[in-house]
Amino acid sequence: MNKKIRVIARGSRLSRLQVEEVFKKFPDLAYEIKYLESYGDKNLQISLLNGEAPADIFTRELDDAIRRGDADIAIHSAKDLPYPLPEDIEVIALFPAFDATDSLVSRDHKKLAELPAGSVIGTSSQLRKKGLNELRTDLTIKGIRGCIEERVQQVKNGKYDAAIVATCALKRLDMEAEIAEVLPFPTHPLQGFLAITAKKVKSEERRVKNSKDIYTPQELRAAFASQSILDKQGKVQLVGFGPGDPDLLTIKAAKAIDQADIIFYDDLIDASYLEDKKAEKVYVGKRAGYHHKEQATINRLLLDAAREGKNVVRLKGGDPMIFAHGSEEIEYLESNLIQVEVIPGVTTASALAASQKISLTHRDFSSSVALVSGHTPQPVTPDAETLVYYMGAKQLQAIATQLIDEDGWAFNTPVLLTYNVSRKDEQAFETTLWKLRNGEEATANNYSAATGKNADESIALTELPTPLIALIGNVAGLKHHQASAIKPTLYTGILPPVSKRKAGYTYTPLIKINHYPTYFNNQDEYEDTWVPDIDPERPIYPNDLNEYHYYLFTSQYSVKPTIDYIQSYCHEFPLDKQSLFISIGDATTEALRKAGIEEQYIKQVDVDNRYGVIEWFKRERERFLGHKSWYEKYAKLIEESRWDEADVIYDRFYVSIEKYKMPTVFFPHSSLTPDDIPEALFEMGYYVTSIVAYNNVLPKHPRRVNLNHFKRIVFTSPSTIDNFIKLYGKLPDNVEFITRGPITQAHLDEILNKE
Repeated sequence: MNKKIRVIARGSRLSRLQVEEVFKKFPDLAYEIKYLESYGDKNLQISLLNGEAPADIFTRELDDAIRRGDADIAIHSAKDLPYPLPEDIEVIALFPAFDATDSLVSRDHKKLAELPAGSVIGTSSQLRKKGLNELRTDLTIKGIRGCIEERVQQVKNGKYDAAIVATCALKRLDMEAEIAEVLPFPTHPLQGFLAITAKKVKSEERRVKNSKDIYTPQELRAAFASQSILDKQGKVQLVGFGPGDPDLLTIKAAKAIDQADIIFYDDLIDASYLEDKKAEKVYVGKRAGYHHKEQATINRLLLDAAREGKNVVRLKGGDPMIFAHGSEEIEYLESNLIQVEVIPGVTTASALAASQKISLTHRDFSSSVALVSGHTPQPVTPDAETLVYYMGAKQLQAIATQLIDEDGWAFNTPVLLTYNVSRKDEQAFETTLWKLRNGEEATANNYSAATGKNADESIALTELPTPLIALIGNVAGLKHHQASAIKPTLYTGILPPVSKRKAGYTYTPLIKINHYPTYFNNQDEYEDTWVPDIDPERPIYPNDLNEYHYYLFTSQYSVKPTIDYIQSYCHEFPLDKQSLFISIGDATTEALRKAGIEEQYIKQVDVDNRYGVIEWFKRERERFLGHKSWYEKYAKLIEESRWDEADVIYDRFYVSIEKYKMPTVFFPHSSLTPDDIPEALFEMGYYVTSIVAYNNVLPKHPRRVNLNHFKRIVFTSPSTIDNFIKLYGKLPDNVEFITRGPITQAHLDEILNKE
């Protein structure tokens, strides 16, 4: 060939030597070279040690040169390649390292063990930092930047006591004399490798006739194929063995196993199936408390086997992409330029559904399924109607506690715990969320050789065999019950304490209460939700709060912030005996009692809606206006300065006299409360202080449920009804509604009549 290969590379001395090293392997290839500075070469302030540097810090400019057509290929240190590679760039050749170790460069040629505690070690690699920390925990590790020569000089100048450098880089630069010690820890899998990248060309583009002076993609690959190891490497197949029964293997999985040179298999695999296979078999199981191989070690074993040119099968229980570290292994292998294929398997959740004849979805109970790992530090409880926990035996009690206490699941939600799914010794145990939460016994539903228990016998949770897969949801109860028999009740509103919840109730909060503890003093902070006073000329003073005749509470949620404020600022509490707490509904009355208001000061008014509240105050006003004669007599005595006689009248009829003049009403309420109550009271002659005590909103991420699952729905306030409609669009048909309080019922009737 007369044409030249156009090469782009970084301009460091090491990079120039690497280009020469590549073409020494191909003396017949003519090339022309252009050098440039990469983004990483120009920005030495970027640390490579803290993970902040972009993946393509050393390759971005070289890739751009190829895209523009300024170069045919780029030559890189393979470990500098980003993962994943840009979609339009590919590696066409890979040359193995002649030395993949790391070396220590130090002042006075001190070895690692000889460095004093606190010595500053420079490195640009997180992997090297980890290796150092495993050998010496008393060293100070700092990031270092610059070319190899500059890093060595920084050690000599005293900026660092030592630095870690790739051995092959020192050898290429003829700087072996600087090596104090070759270090023993593992290095980057592509350490010392050289990679050639080129523009990836689509298959249809490869057929386009190129200029005779430009290399085609096929020609570039062919030019370097003799020394490249890309086509000489084996491939890795991640194969799903299924839940345990070999008969559930897919045909493709069985073929891969038969054709494998080496098989790395898990703990959950039936090893007897592999006995007659020709492949070398390596056990790499990882079971809780019995880790045979760490994941990093498994990754390296797969890589080494593939580099030896072997057909590698990584055999995993269930499906390789479900709780099997499949993505980690794929990323590791592909980042090291190993071809990976995934062959799916029957996941354990599907096998459980089949063996126990339980559908994970059901028209009446479950339109969503979540597969959840039980290995997380804290229990994860997704928003789904059926939950399947893998490897969750140790967390079962914590999972049940969170589902009940925080997520509002019904106490009697069925749970099915299964051991050795699909195998001859499969065993299942039945319980409920409440029993799991309290650590109570489960019930065996067949004979268990593992436990010695017969069907219907109880077994302690601590005695259950492992590993277990846990199925949680109403579908788990369909094995023994009709669907209509296990439909629960849906409870809306604020999630009550566990002690107050009922079995058979599912709780889904549809309101969130935000209290405003400083609303009296900082009214301007809440402009968006503020309901102004009817008489804004009169300010609210804390000491005035014990002088109101009526305290109107239409909701239990306004009680606590109001009473807390009064108690914190007023020295005279309970309030003056002329005061009366007007309570709407049983829940509000109970809240007042808990807040310390004596029974004699509470007046529960049973009304159907807010207009009923107005009517009650109208009748109350009319009653006191009937005491006009007493007020006139008192006023006349005062006018005549007959103080003693006036005091007698006042002491006897003080309530009537005060409330005749201008009765006062303090009305704390939700930000959603309309103005009609305070406006109507003001027109009747009441002085009204109307104030926002709390904000009632729809939770940011409300839990949605399948409404077909429930036979009745409980609404605790008008807001829960409104928020329900916001969330679901409308009220469901063929469901019984239960309301708490007459105002809530009136609001529900109003909406149902409109529909």
